[in-house]
Amino acid sequence: MIFNSTDIASKTIKNASTKNLTQSLTTSLVNNLSLSVSALGLGLDVTALLGTVKPAVVALLNGVTAPVDELVYNVLGALGVRVGEADVRVMGATCGRSVLVQ
Repeated sequence: MIFNSTDIASKTIKNASTKNLTQSLTTSLVNNLSLSVSALGLGLDVTALLGTVKPAVVALLNGVTAPVDELVYNVLGALGVRVGEADVRVMGATCGRSVLVQ
């Protein structure tokens, strides 16, 4: 997203949205997945073993969810709905150290 000096002076609002709704959802779910097995009264945390297969699962799911994201984005866009949207306005700019404010 680019703001020029005219945009900043006039406090122009620009918006950003995501097109990767299901991709980001499935990636987050898989990356935060943990697994524990309970057998014979013993609880085993096998989350570390998942680390070896998570990248392959994420890659596979991203290939599947990309067309779904495109379809969902186009259908919702035709209805005037955007998901994961943010309005951004730059109130001022200075040269120097960057600062994030709320």
